[in-house]
Amino acid sequence: MSSELETAFAEEWPRVVGAILRAFGSVDVAEESAQEAFARAADRIAAGEQLQNIGAWVTTTARHVAIDSLRRDAVLRQKLPLIVEPEAQEEAAEEIDNRLGLVYVACDPLLSPEQQVALALRIVCGVPTADIADFFGTSGATIAARLTRAKQAIARSGEKFSWPSPEDRVERLGTALTTIYGVYTLGHTAVAGSDLMDSRLSGLALLLARSIVAEYPADTEALGLLALIELGEARGVARTTADGMPLTLAEVDRSAWGRQRIRRGLELAAMALPGGGRFALQAGIAGLHSSAATWEQTDWGAISTLYHGLSRVWPAPVVTLGGIIALSHLGPSELDRAANDLRQLAGRASPEFDRRVFAALAEVEERRGAPAAALRALGAASLGEKNEAVLRYYVRVGERLAG
Repeated sequence: MSSELETAFAEEWPRVVGAILRAFGSVDVAEESAQEAFARAADRIAAGEQLQNIGAWVTTTARHVAIDSLRRDAVLRQKLPLIVEPEAQEEAAEEIDNRLGLVYVACDPLLSPEQQVALALRIVCGVPTADIADFFGTSGATIAARLTRAKQAIARSGEKFSWPSPEDRVERLGTALTTIYGVYTLGHTAVAGSDLMDSRLSGLALLLARSIVAEYPADTEALGLLALIELGEARGVARTTADGMPLTLAEVDRSAWGRQRIRRGLELAAMALPGGGRFALQAGIAGLHSSAATWEQTDWGAISTLYHGLSRVWPAPVVTLGGIIALSHLGPSELDRAANDLRQLAGRASPEFDRRVFAALAEVEERRGAPAAALRALGAASLGEKNEAVLRYYVRVGERLAG
């Protein structure tokens, strides 16, 4: 795929899917038509043709593909009134935030949380099934089946499809926030490839979070999610060296952080914290890291307190992991306890999570002065890792430990 088409795909995919979904009322038709239209665009560009407006071309082509598909299925007559809409309705539809609207579509309460996130990653972001599978720590076949069941559940609901209403959006707000967080997680550290981050996904998550705060400016969890992403993106520019080697918070050049964005993130976090929710507390933790002038000045006591509160509202394995890491910085006895706690934490969730546990254990063992144990943990962290930047970092750490 050409760089021009890659850029267009990132920008236009949700708009194309949203337009076809509104017109034809089928998630399957919308996704498959958009995929076929982008594939045809790729063929045209590869043949040397110039497409002046890729987004408009792909949308038009996707509509034709959808019509052909429905004609083959002998249901065109039933859908025709939805296809030929007044121009005024088309113009009004263009004003809708397609991306956020698609998130709400994916957050249909008929679906399980896993189906909601998987469907959002497909129809909002166009993330390949294989990458979604890696994110969930399962097989591509499992995710494909999960996506199929999700679409079938929506189709079987018996309700005529409509763009989520204001009432639907309120009901699905919490799930939408969780879904956007999933998108950001995939962007913050890419599942696979040569780069540490996938800026397309993290950038999309930021846009979605800003849109949702514009819609619900008083919701503390929406504010917390936006604060969390703003702070993460402000620090993201310094997460790697010039050649893409990942750096830890202890190694980064904090002068390179986006200070204006950090101030904005801290303001949002301060507004969110009184709500005491999952994203508000995570934003508080990110804020403490972001406001520390140096690694040595990090307030680990306050971070541990916030993790304790977070574990009460969101008792997830990743929260337990973060709490253990925070406590490990509070003294020698806590460091020894962390090594034991991390070993006990392994094996409780997905292989992807286990890799994070062993990476943390390697760092703890190195600080304990146990390079051999750190190397063993590092080896376990490397098993199954598909992000090449992370693997390069492990090689660097391994060389330091072996030396």
